[in-house]
Order: sequence, then C-alpha cells, then structure tokens
Amino acid sequence: MKRICLVTHTEATHSIDKLVGGWYNSNLTEDGRSQAALLRDRVKEFGFKPSKLKTYSSDLNRAYQTAQIICSGNESQIVLDPRLREMSFGSNEGLPQNEHGQKIKFPPSKGNRLDHRICEGAESLRELATRVIEFVNSIMDEDGDAIIVAHGFSSSFVIAAFQKIDIESMAYIDYKLSSGSISILEVDAFFHNRSIKLLNSSAT
Repeated sequence: MKRICLVTHTEATHSIDKLVGGWYNSNLTEDGRSQAALLRDRVKEFGFKPSKLKTYSSDLNRAYQTAQIICSGNESQIVLDPRLREMSFGSNEGLPQNEHGQKIKFPPSKGNRLDHRICEGAESLRELATRVIEFVNSIMDEDGDAIIVAHGFSSSFVIAAFQKIDIESMAYIDYKLSSGSISILEVDAFFHNRSIKLLNSSAT
C-alpha cells in the first residue's frame, strides 16, 4: 500500500493583504507558521514520518516554508518541484483582489473550459493539469509513502491525477481545499484501487 499525505500551505501574506496569489511569491504570516506547526503534529498522528519520508513541495515560498516547518530539522528530505505551483494568474498576480475581479474573464459553463485563460498571461486549466499529472505520475513510480505540500487549487488536480481522471474530464475539478488542510490518498495493496481516505481535514 502506498500512502500520500497531501498538505496545502498555511496562511500567507497575500491572503491577508487581499492580493492575488498564483505565482506571486508571498510568505507565511506568523499565524501561518503556527498553523504549520500544528500541521506537523497532525501529519505525524496520521502515521507519516517527515524525518524519513520524501516531502515534495511547490517551490513558492509559502509552500516551501510550510514544508520546512513540517520537516523541522530534516530539510534534506524536501524536494522542490515547480509543477506543484498554484495556477498562474499571469499579469494579475500580486494585484488587489478587487482590481483582479474587474479584469477576470470567467470561463464558459459549457464548451472549451480547459483552454480558457481568465486573464492576460494566465495558465489554462489544461496547462495546470498537464504539469500536475506529470508530477503525480513521476512519484507514483517510486516506492514508499510521501508527503506533498502544494496549494488549494493545484492540490485538486493532484487528487484528480492520483485517481487517474482523464485530463479531458478535469474541466470542472475543484475540491475546495482550504489553507492548512490535510488530505490522505491511498493505493490498495491488493486491488490497486486509488482512494481518498481523508479530504480537507484542518489542523486547527
């Protein structure tokens, strides 16, 4: 059986400042650092040992800082991977949320949602899904359990890729994962089914 502990980063400065995130490289707040310490304890309670497991993290500061606190003293276990980044919002990254809201081009309810871009320079859902699928496939070929630290929206695609949902069926994916959450994914040792054993559990 293979188990994955999927963690979303904790509170970051861009959220407090009401700025658009995406690839905007914000840091954890003091509350975010405290929340990450609680996450570390919860990760251990679920049977994952950060000192012995590879911890894959988005290379953006808020995710990496969360991973550092979870690993606390065992940072050599952290593998930074840009494929775990949040969806890019292109030229809108770092803008005030109210200004961003005025510029958004919302996706259609039907039709080609996968290739839609919500603002200038933004990633499409297909581009986000493609890189996350590549990441998930690469770690599923490795033995042993793992910890993943990513972002609220990109983590939805980690789950979808883990369950081998076809990319053409990902146009409506969104598990609404909150910051500082834990989800646990498992592969059955006998039937090789891939199940979501826990979804969006908060450490607080």
